[in-house]
Amino acid sequence: MEAFQDGKMMRIFVDERDRRGVQPLYTAIVELLRKRGVAGATVLRGIEGFGAHNEIHVAKPFSPTPNSPVLIEVIDEEERLRALIPELEAMIGEGLITIEKISYLQLHRP
Repeated sequence: MEAFQDGKMMRIFVDERDRRGVQPLYTAIVELLRKRGVAGATVLRGIEGFGAHNEIHVAKPFSPTPNSPVLIEVIDEEERLRALIPELEAMIGEGLITIEKISYLQLHRP
């Protein structure tokens, strides 16, 4: 049985309609993370949520202006994650970033 390792997970909360130039903000963030060599990142679209302004963000099918909450989860060493914060702050107009302690098991197929 493999042993779990300690690591950190950064969570970045933004809105689906947030943009960086012409592309979705979450896409620009994932591209930055990839260029900076982080171990991995996943983008998740939420069904419903609210943040600092107490405004409900909800996924509405066929809406011309989607505004689902979007969560980007990033796993790596704490130092590498913290080094990204200045660049992320410059990209994100409004949002939330957390860093949490995790234990993970990397699985590989034979």
